[in-house]
Amino acid sequence: MAAALILVDQGARVYPPSRGRRLARLDDRTAEAYIRALLARHDAAAELVQRLKGVVTMCYYDLPEVQREIGYDPEPYIAAVSRRRLEAYGPQIRAGEAAVTARTGSAEAATPPTETGTPPAEAGTSEP
Repeated sequence: MAAALILVDQGARVYPPSRGRRLARLDDRTAEAYIRALLARHDAAAELVQRLKGVVTMCYYDLPEVQREIGYDPEPYIAAVSRRRLEAYGPQIRAGEAAVTARTGSAEAATPPTETGTPPAEAGTSEP
């Protein structure tokens, strides 16, 4: 990806209105015209710019301050979906977890602790 960013940045030097400057040094109008010219080509360069634009957009919307600004707060939604899934599929999830831990040879880890918090294997023993 770094190579693609460098290619687009340095490629602006051959765009006539840029007068030999790289993309990072162009004014907004010239930079936008350069990107639009690349996108209008409908070739590998256009596809590269489109993909880079998607990555940059995802990174931008992942910034906490941007999420706050647009009112995006996924935590309550994630918590609600997690509760619904546990209510609907709890036994299947626990059975799947038990099967995985049994395959790894950690059957004790798959056994839930007793009410005292001690694994069943140790619950009947007492240390002096």
